[in-house]
Amino acid sequence: MDDGKKEELLKLDIKAENNFVNDESSTATDLDELDEKDDVDWNERESWGGRFEFVLSLVGYTVGLGNIWRFPYFCFRNGGGIAIIPFLLFLIICGGPLYYIEVCLGQFSGKSPITVWNICPLFKGIGLLMVTTSLFYVWYFGTAFGWVFYFLIMSFYPTLPWSTCNNSWNTENCIDSTTNMTMKLLNVSSGTLLMSSGTEFWERKVLNMSSGIEDIGSLQLHLVGCLFLGWLLVFFCLAKGVKSLGKVVYVTATLPYVLLLILLIRGVTLDGAWIGLRHYVIPDFSKLANGKMWIESAVQCFYSLGPAWGGVITMASFNKFNHNALRDTVIVCFADAFTAIFGGFVVFSVLGFLSKETGTSLDKLPFAGPGLAFIAYPEALSRLPAPNLWSVLFFTTLVMVGIDSQFGTFETGANALIDLNFKKFSRYRIWISASLTSCLFVLGLPLTTSGGYYIFMLIDWYVALFGIVFTALLECVIVAWIYGAGRFSDDIEMMTGSRPSQILRFIWCFCIPIFIGGILITTISTYTDSSIGYDYPEYALVIGNILAFGPCSLIAVVAVVQLVKEKGTLCQRLSNLLRPDKTWLPNDKQQRQIYRHNPYDYEDSLFGRFKNNVVGLKH
Repeated sequence: MDDGKKEELLKLDIKAENNFVNDESSTATDLDELDEKDDVDWNERESWGGRFEFVLSLVGYTVGLGNIWRFPYFCFRNGGGIAIIPFLLFLIICGGPLYYIEVCLGQFSGKSPITVWNICPLFKGIGLLMVTTSLFYVWYFGTAFGWVFYFLIMSFYPTLPWSTCNNSWNTENCIDSTTNMTMKLLNVSSGTLLMSSGTEFWERKVLNMSSGIEDIGSLQLHLVGCLFLGWLLVFFCLAKGVKSLGKVVYVTATLPYVLLLILLIRGVTLDGAWIGLRHYVIPDFSKLANGKMWIESAVQCFYSLGPAWGGVITMASFNKFNHNALRDTVIVCFADAFTAIFGGFVVFSVLGFLSKETGTSLDKLPFAGPGLAFIAYPEALSRLPAPNLWSVLFFTTLVMVGIDSQFGTFETGANALIDLNFKKFSRYRIWISASLTSCLFVLGLPLTTSGGYYIFMLIDWYVALFGIVFTALLECVIVAWIYGAGRFSDDIEMMTGSRPSQILRFIWCFCIPIFIGGILITTISTYTDSSIGYDYPEYALVIGNILAFGPCSLIAVVAVVQLVKEKGTLCQRLSNLLRPDKTWLPNDKQQRQIYRHNPYDYEDSLFGRFKNNVVGLKH
């Protein structure tokens, strides 16, 4: 073969390679221009300022108000410490490995949940579902943030208002630390349930609870003001994005542990603390047969750890490309489990004390939902030396913890809007944040009414009951089987220099789908409506079910739109939409160029997929 023919064949090979990478009209020049355009977009994106800011921010996002009141309440209504077993099992088998997937997705792509699902365009609706669920969460949980602010303000009163029965909102059934129980029992009617001063402060002063959700009542101005303060603080902390909040987390992510330790030491020294600790520590294994507890364990894991909400992907998208994602995942998962269990010891020691003081058995105590934190903790604080000091410090810590949690969730929504057109919208970040916080404040006003607590608990039960677990299942199937655990392992190796173990790939491919699939089946077969000791009217339950199942329809709607927009036969459209589009690239200039010019060959056979994804044999 002469030199002319060799040169001609070489040109044809280069042209064919370029055609495979992009499309038939692409050229090497087009690739270079596209690389330059991508570099501009990625280089403008913010990043964490220090090596510890990301992990501390993740700990702050993960360890929030839910760990302090939702986890103890979850244990309280499911038989005590036995509930820890399914929680930890789900955390190890599903929550942690899924969390690692999300950290790697965000870090590898540098994209928010709304655009990261270009990894599988047919299921772009997952990103929309994540953002929708996160906005729901940040909307209604902002009310709890307002409650914390109100307790903080009340902590500056000379006498803590929840520590005495001498206030205008107290009834004759109120008892406090100075109550003579013998005289009190003689003065009240037989069978009357005595209520602690902390309970009456919570129900009759803070919430001013109505008789039910039908009696919505009027706005409680003190809660409206506190809700406004909460959103104002969130806005100021997010005014400069991760640059400003990355410094705050050095305090907000560490101080809560110091105060929890102090509260635990005080709690275990209270008379009757052993009653609550015994209930928390000694498991009743017969409770493991309760399917509802397993469902709630899964929901609690997603509430507590935060996978499938989108916040983890958002925060990881600000990471350096070569950051050690596995190390941070292990640290955060441990911190989440430790804080939840540790907080349970604090709460149950106080519950035991209240049980003995009121003469009420532990399972009959009138606590539901956040009442555990906003009654049990204040009761403990009022019995510490210098109670005002400890109360101020504790609720200040809760404010900081709330900021951390709100940040990750809020940024999921804000960055979803910005990433729709990053170059255009990123310059208006402060206005987008201001508009979104204002909107969420206005939407939160119904939850500050006398019937707002019933709305809060309805949303809290339904918003993550089905959608989050379903999202997690799809997320794992897409990454492990459609995109491929083998290919995803290549991406992680490109980032960190270390390839995920075979055990981890096995968990991604089999354990998580089977476990979550079982949870979904159990959810559907044992599905019950919300119950907090109050019977919701039929229309409220209908609204709750819409919140539980309605958002999942976004995935189907977006999939249909994508199929309509794509060209070719139905099989061709599906084939194209199940593969990453051209914007799925590493968040690194050098690796991006290599990634473009070395396309991945998919294995079509089931055995080939299994060999590559699980066994780990690379092409």
